[in-house]
Amino acid sequence: MTPPRSACFKPDKYDDVALIANRDREREDLAATLASFVAPGGPGEGRVLIRGDRGVGKSILTRAVLADIVSEYGPLCVIVDGGKAQHGQDAFLRNLCRDLAKEVSENTTDANLATAAEVLRRLARASKVAAKEVRQWSTTLKFGVNLKSQLLNSVQFEFGLERAKGHSAMVEESYERDIDAPFLAELLQQMLTDCHNADQFVVIFADNLDQVGYGELDEDVKRVSDLARQIFGLDHAVLVANLRTEFVSADLRKLYSVERWIKGLEPQGLLAIAKKRMELAGEKQREALVSAGFDTFTRELSQRTENAWAFLSWLAFLDYEPIDFVKGEEVAALQRSLPRFAVTRFGGLTQAEIERLCACFRENPNQTATVADLESKGVDQGLLTRAARYGALIPDLLLSPSTYALCPGLHFCRGPAAP
Repeated sequence: MTPPRSACFKPDKYDDVALIANRDREREDLAATLASFVAPGGPGEGRVLIRGDRGVGKSILTRAVLADIVSEYGPLCVIVDGGKAQHGQDAFLRNLCRDLAKEVSENTTDANLATAAEVLRRLARASKVAAKEVRQWSTTLKFGVNLKSQLLNSVQFEFGLERAKGHSAMVEESYERDIDAPFLAELLQQMLTDCHNADQFVVIFADNLDQVGYGELDEDVKRVSDLARQIFGLDHAVLVANLRTEFVSADLRKLYSVERWIKGLEPQGLLAIAKKRMELAGEKQREALVSAGFDTFTRELSQRTENAWAFLSWLAFLDYEPIDFVKGEEVAALQRSLPRFAVTRFGGLTQAEIERLCACFRENPNQTATVADLESKGVDQGLLTRAARYGALIPDLLLSPSTYALCPGLHFCRGPAAP
């Protein structure tokens, strides 16, 4: 049968809030929480952690709520995506400073804030800046006369400008300052303080914070935790961060005031997501989806996972996969097709190896398994290492590195064994 090729499922399109479906209760709750910080009379400060398994829909939910909050209350809003930025603390903070500067510049009428934002933008895009260059900025931007900015005063002192009496003599024009993570963090806090002093609320959303590192490396747990502490340590802003549950350490919980756990979805929730996306396809594509058996496919696959990303990934694969079946045999067709999805998704593992991994979790794909459990079912150390490297198995790096979960993309193993 010719595949529909509707291109409507878009499992990785979590930044398009028009695609959100269901989650009404969580959306209302999170919106009320954020509104309490930024509505008129609110403090303009708050720390909210949104946690859950990767792929359950944390990002699209949070982005949809933020769009509503910005529309209703008008705070500045900056979103930095750890999954799309370059890896590392410096890159994340640099993007955050740059995007905050852009947001302030485009939305303020305050001359001090606008000038401070331009200086922040110029600093954030450089790896090093010389005192001579900053002095030129001072002349062209005239920020020597701007006294109501913590950021500008700090930059003047750092680079020995005229207003920093007693310090300018120690700074030669050839002096260069590395624009590194500690300095970026200082500049970020100063910009937020300037916004606060100008009665301008700011919301910072650190999306996919756990993807700042490389996930499968032990040191990334510390890297992600350190950056989360740094983000939640900022003052004068509403700080929102998405983090996979396995990265939420006990000491991190001391740094935020509100936590929201986004759970997996029941079958009807997954079906609502599929329906919404299929409705956005063209008329011919919708007809092709029906002819190709997708009504049955969505019902069957919604029983096999609670994870929206996995569910949509399977459907996106089947959308381009020729599947031959007769009426009433759609489930058997799925059983033949999904192993091909797994081989495509987890390159480096053979179908036989993937089936060996899935067999360890067939009774409950959401359970975890120890190394000993896996070895007892035929998963040797070599396969275990490669499965973790390619993302088929997810180690619990924070609590028990010798415990593994099955990637949601393989949860189709629930149900009858593949033939």
